[in-house]
Amino acid sequence: MNKLRDELLRVFRQWEDGQLTSQAVMNWAKKTSSQGADVCAAEVLNHMRGLDVHLITTEDLAIYREALTRPAAEGLEYLKEQEQQFDVVKRATELQHDRFYGPHTKAILKNLDDRK
Repeated sequence: MNKLRDELLRVFRQWEDGQLTSQAVMNWAKKTSSQGADVCAAEVLNHMRGLDVHLITTEDLAIYREALTRPAAEGLEYLKEQEQQFDVVKRATELQHDRFYGPHTKAILKNLDDRK
């Protein structure tokens, strides 16, 4: 397993254990380089860099862990499949009063409502 995959899994454990906040995970991801990483690990890191606007929470970590257990191309394909099943309205509604995610959920829900 490559170094970035190991680092992602370590950060996921700390996030789940409450040692890191969502903000801290995002800050870590923004400071972390994907140079030399495989395409799947790099994509997971990109997701973590925007976890606030993509409404990624610890509930999603099983998906990311599964992707990281697979070969790079297969893991990337798995992530794309899972994205298609993501219920953004449900997640945005659940997180609309959260201090970290809330500002983004309002814009997301408004944008989705404007499309109707």
